[in-house]
Amino acid sequence: MRKFYLTVLLLLLSMVTTLAQNRQFFTGFFPEAAVTKKLKNDQKIIFKIEHQDIFYNNSGDKKDELQFTHYRTDLMGFYDFKLNPTKSIAFGVFHRIQEDANANRIIQQFASISRLRGLKLAHRLRTDQTFTKGEPLEIRLRYRLATEIPLSGSILDPGEHYLVLSNEPIFSLQGGEFEIENRLVFSLGKLITSSQKLEWSIDYRTDKFIQEGFRTRLWAKVGYFVSF
Repeated sequence: MRKFYLTVLLLLLSMVTTLAQNRQFFTGFFPEAAVTKKLKNDQKIIFKIEHQDIFYNNSGDKKDELQFTHYRTDLMGFYDFKLNPTKSIAFGVFHRIQEDANANRIIQQFASISRLRGLKLAHRLRTDQTFTKGEPLEIRLRYRLATEIPLSGSILDPGEHYLVLSNEPIFSLQGGEFEIENRLVFSLGKLITSSQKLEWSIDYRTDKFIQEGFRTRLWAKVGYFVSF
């Protein structure tokens, strides 16, 4: 396992060195936590917090300087209910705290689970509408495909590690302008108990494919998730 951690660290450092040559690039630390409360009839409510701090920014006033700058803090709440054992629908609200102007968002979600040759695939389709003071309404369509792979056998048991791979293209429309973003995430997780897990991730995001100023963001993430 130590060799795995070292390999991931070297990969992260290599990506930072390469990407830092781009004009629009920044990297930082991204902790997150989520609490899930199970209700009757396969319903549940989820509360989540995400926080982002920038360590290096290759654009703006502090170009090419190491820094520790708050970027965003996001607070989310979801109500989720199952349609059947493999499909669910969720509705959420979102509040973002950031430097220029805070934002609020409404989220609609459909999720399903399928299997391909023994591989478990998680599909998530989201639409959301973001309201930011002084800016036009932003409407987005998102699709995430993820798979979880146990590292010890075919079934994940408490105390064991697992891998999560996911990719999510995001299509947005704001003020008459169309844009595309992509989020690629590689995670190493540990199922601490049947209701708790911890994940370490590399989150690589690219956007502004259509508009001028192509941008890349690389986040070192750590997440704690608990349900009861």
